[in-house]
Amino acid sequence: MSIQLTINGKILSAEKGQTVLQVARANDIYIPTLCDYPGLPSHGSCRMCIVEIKGRTNTPTACTTPVEEGMVVETDTLQVNDLRVEILRMLLADHPGVCLFCPENQHCEECMVTVRKTGITTGCRTCPADQQCTLQEMVKRLGLQSVAYPVRYRGLRVEKEDPFFDRDYNLCILCGRCIRVCESLHFTNIPTYVKRGSETRVGTGFGLTHLEAGCSFCGACVDACPTGALWDKTNKWDGKPDDEITSTCTFCSLGCEIRLLTQNNGSQKIVGSRAAEAPAQLCVKGRFGFTETVNHPTRLKSPLVINEKQSRRAQWDEVIQTAAGRLTTCKPADFGMVLSAGSPSEDLFIAARFAREVMGSTPVLSAVPRYGSNLEPVNRLINMSQPLDALDNADLIFCLGLDVKYFQSVVEKHLKQAMERGAHVITLNSSEHIPGRFASLWLKSPAGQENVFIERLLENSGGGDLPQAHRFLENSRQTVILAGPQAMINMPQVLEKLVTAYQASLVAIPAEGNLSGALRLGLGSAAVPEKPSLLYLIGVSVPAALEKDSTPYIIYQNSHAPAVEPVNGLLLPMTAVGEFNGHIIDQAGRVKPLVKAVHPAGESLPGWEILCQIARLMGKPGFDYSSVSKIKEEMDKTPFAPLPHVQPPAWLNQPGEHDYNGFNLSTWVAGLNDLQQVFQGEKRHV
Repeated sequence: MSIQLTINGKILSAEKGQTVLQVARANDIYIPTLCDYPGLPSHGSCRMCIVEIKGRTNTPTACTTPVEEGMVVETDTLQVNDLRVEILRMLLADHPGVCLFCPENQHCEECMVTVRKTGITTGCRTCPADQQCTLQEMVKRLGLQSVAYPVRYRGLRVEKEDPFFDRDYNLCILCGRCIRVCESLHFTNIPTYVKRGSETRVGTGFGLTHLEAGCSFCGACVDACPTGALWDKTNKWDGKPDDEITSTCTFCSLGCEIRLLTQNNGSQKIVGSRAAEAPAQLCVKGRFGFTETVNHPTRLKSPLVINEKQSRRAQWDEVIQTAAGRLTTCKPADFGMVLSAGSPSEDLFIAARFAREVMGSTPVLSAVPRYGSNLEPVNRLINMSQPLDALDNADLIFCLGLDVKYFQSVVEKHLKQAMERGAHVITLNSSEHIPGRFASLWLKSPAGQENVFIERLLENSGGGDLPQAHRFLENSRQTVILAGPQAMINMPQVLEKLVTAYQASLVAIPAEGNLSGALRLGLGSAAVPEKPSLLYLIGVSVPAALEKDSTPYIIYQNSHAPAVEPVNGLLLPMTAVGEFNGHIIDQAGRVKPLVKAVHPAGESLPGWEILCQIARLMGKPGFDYSSVSKIKEEMDKTPFAPLPHVQPPAWLNQPGEHDYNGFNLSTWVAGLNDLQQVFQGEKRHV
């Protein structure tokens, strides 16, 4: 229902139920606020958004005042501004004001100089949020020149014990946004108010670290903080980003939309990653792992030639010519190509064409050993999988092989909202996990016996909690099976039975970022020689299990240097996500764009371009693409038949989790369980 009101003399339309603040923002009318945050209920605690409303003697907060027909609102009167200034002064009496009232703050960058004849920058920067602080902007807009009250510095130590972000509660204004956003996304509040009265501050219960308290490190609290109280460790003093580019996270198959924050201080750099919009979140990989992956010191930035374990830098012309010469003389039976299912579809398409048309061979995905003979049912499950939104209408969600404590933690919000509206959540897991602690029913099967457990559930023949789980499933009107990465690996055939037996919808979440795209291109499993003489690896690690007496010549095309360097071969630097355009297909079959945000690191090139250069030098036609859009045009009209499953060679059977182009994010986050070994002070060592 549309209504009309007047704000600052302008007649505006609004919808019933909107607040004055929402209508003002929709019409570009500035009203200051510190506690309001997109997606969270109105709070009204900071009182900075007070306004005058005709017919009322008080000054209500705009964020908690619903609009009414004929309402007349003034947001910028002398009385309102005087009250806001006093509120802000009282607030700043407990907040450091060095950067707020410094006489040099208008040309701060010009003052940060040094007499040293070296390339360093000096200055008095005391807050990581300088030029990115809501409080700083508010002081400037209101024209505040001083506090005018006795100032108290709290003298709290900066808390650096946990990974990923620091907490300096001397800069906290007690807006509560971090507390409320955590509550809205998770089953528990990690940050909370501690102590009372003038000693009130944000902390954790019983003085635990965030790690001990069970934080998933999604970073939503950091994003919600309007000051510098919470800040990433890795970009704490990088300053304000120059731009942001919307792209897609490729660290798992959910394909979350992500904003890449960039700077251009002489050379372009990705300095942060954020969820597309508040209060959406990313998991720990997408939120904190992206910048460390792209900017990691192990990035491969120039071509290298390796001869008997001795490496030397080379030019692209030389390595392309060397690769073409080696490939030309290699027989199809001696050639093997292994691809990462986290690669963009354009790279996979060109690699498949290269293997088939140039080498007379077929490539294999590095993920094949994890799925083995289950790859065909996995493919069927992916084809019926739906997006996470399918959870929003379910009255029963059955989680299998899923732990969202750190990875895929974006799922937790959907589970929490489902339980709040009365839905049941059943989870099957042999060990402590989320959502096990909060589920309606936790089925604790013995490790490795999950398939047997589900068969008993289907037959309604088991004991313990199985009969109750069966009743839940039988009585559900809309069941969603939520299959995590481990369930997709270990029990895809049982998942198919569950979906059929209970007429359930399926949300499948493979670990690999583009497994759906790879399988749609026909890249299932293929014959790879047991003892290849030449091995072409794209986006995957060098297999450590290769027999020493038959070490092949390895062409290693990747964004990161290999942990196991080949004895003989080439290292070809490939661009990382954020440095090229392309696309992947997520777990629900949706095409997601990968957008170039910065220039490639060093001399690295897109994967497809490297392959095309080699193919052209070998005299093969049809590899003269000028852009990813041209590749996609051909992909869309080229059918690929699924390949039959062939047992992969023993050397490819490498245990371990999915990694991103040689940078093992699973190992990186595993340090969360052993804080002292991995995290030392402000720097984290991978």
